[in-house]
Amino acid sequence: MTWTHDGAPVASATSIIRDPFGQTQPFHISTGDSNGYVDCTKLPNCVKLVSREKWVGQLVQVDTKKVDGETFDLAVTAIDTAATGKTKTGPANCVSEQVNTTGLEVHDVPVQLRAGSAAEVPLGDPHYKLALKLVAG
Repeated sequence: MTWTHDGAPVASATSIIRDPFGQTQPFHISTGDSNGYVDCTKLPNCVKLVSREKWVGQLVQVDTKKVDGETFDLAVTAIDTAATGKTKTGPANCVSEQVNTTGLEVHDVPVQLRAGSAAEVPLGDPHYKLALKLVAG
C-alpha cells in the first residue's frame, strides 16, 4: 500500500491479508487521536448525555469482504483529517457538541484485486492517491 498527498508520501506499508491457513486479516495503519464530544437528547422528564468519539488524524484500513480463488473484494477506508474546533448546538439545557474537521474522509470504498495485480483506490480527491498491490503468495 502506498498513499500520497500532492505527491508527498503519507504512508507506505506491507501486510499479509491472507495467512497460510486461508484466514483473512484486516490491514490497519493509523496515527492520530480520538476527540471526545457529547451528544444530548431531550427526553420527557430528563436529558440523556452520551459520550462519543471522532477519529482525527491519518488512517488507512483495508478489510477483506470476500475471497474467490485469487480474487479479493476489499473495502478501503482512508482518513487524513485535522480538528478545527467544536461546535455546540441545541438549547441551553441540552447542549450537544460536534467535532469539526477538515481533510479527507472516505469509508468502505470497494476495490477488487486479483493476486499479482495493482489498483488505485478512488478517493474522490485528486490531491490524494492510494495504490494497492496484491502479491501472490
